[in-house]
Amino acid sequence: MSLPQSSNYRWAVLFASFLTFVGFAFVFQLMPPLLKTVGTDFGVSDAQAGLLMSMAVVPGILLALPVGLVVNKYGFRLLGFLSTVLVALGSLTTALANTFLTALLGRFVLGVGGAFIVVGMPTIIPQWFSHEDLGKAMGIYSTNMPVATVTAFPIATVLAKSFGWHYPFYVGTVVALFTAIIFAVIIREGPFKGESKLVGSKEIKHAVKNVEVWKASLVWMFFNTTAIAFLSWAQTLFQDFKGLEPISASILASVLMYSAVAFVPFFGWASDKSGIRKPFIIIGSILMALALNATAYAFDITLLFSVIILGIAAAMVPPIVMTITAESLPPNLAGTGFSIVTLCQNIGITLSAPLAGYLIQTTRSLPLTFFGISLFAFAGAITSLALKTR
Repeated sequence: MSLPQSSNYRWAVLFASFLTFVGFAFVFQLMPPLLKTVGTDFGVSDAQAGLLMSMAVVPGILLALPVGLVVNKYGFRLLGFLSTVLVALGSLTTALANTFLTALLGRFVLGVGGAFIVVGMPTIIPQWFSHEDLGKAMGIYSTNMPVATVTAFPIATVLAKSFGWHYPFYVGTVVALFTAIIFAVIIREGPFKGESKLVGSKEIKHAVKNVEVWKASLVWMFFNTTAIAFLSWAQTLFQDFKGLEPISASILASVLMYSAVAFVPFFGWASDKSGIRKPFIIIGSILMALALNATAYAFDITLLFSVIILGIAAAMVPPIVMTITAESLPPNLAGTGFSIVTLCQNIGITLSAPLAGYLIQTTRSLPLTFFGISLFAFAGAITSLALKTR
């Protein structure tokens, strides 16, 4: 389907790409508010319960680079549809789980589908948007995880309280099947894709060796380690150390993502208008670290304010990382670029929840836990200094 770049259809493709990722991220983010409940139900420790988050990203570590190569060669239409079906199957398996191992299996299946979605979905966008509009498009697309989180957290908390922790994953199954239909109906490859048959081993090696992509990916790894560690345990920590009720703690934890939803597109647009990228990542990463430490000592209105600042700071990073990756390679090699981004992202996520659980268990201190998490944000800021982009 060869529609002109100016066609309004590109916005339909952007929406469908966004919604497909949201379907996966919604099921993925149903688990953080339930970690304590699920861990208690199966009689496992906090660190072991954190594996329910890690298991969903292990496939992304194993499959990221191969998925990128496959997407480069064959495109993403058929693979994308099958991936959404796997997300639904993983959610259903988790919903039906009566043992910890079965729950882990469900999360693993979810992760297999997610590995393809996370790598493949952003490769569609550069096929439809020129570099002049790419930051804006990636900014809109990058609200996917915040939107999924602010939706999943309260839904998981309310449904689990009323019907048990299994029920939210039945809802996740329905959501995933709905996004599969949207994907099948709307997603097409775009006019900027180029010819897949021209992609040879030499071009792929060039893409894999692209240093700028690897630096952006390392920033993304540190960002995700920080953000997912916070999101995985914030509700529990706010209940245990701030004395909040479960619903209030869940809403406060998701405030980070509410802030991100509002500001991620803005920072993508601002980077296009200003023609600069790197300062957004440096400032955002440093502010994330400072806001995390402030949150540990804050109460009442200052606690809310600290989490809002954390969310605004976090909104600076995603659209810039995605845009740098897309700009560093031609559209027909974007699969390889985003596979590297996904590989590093999943390493960060895999470490995040168990590491935060370990900090909670060993320190029994909110300031020390948040300080430990904030070190990864500082590492992201330091890494971003090496980026060559403006």
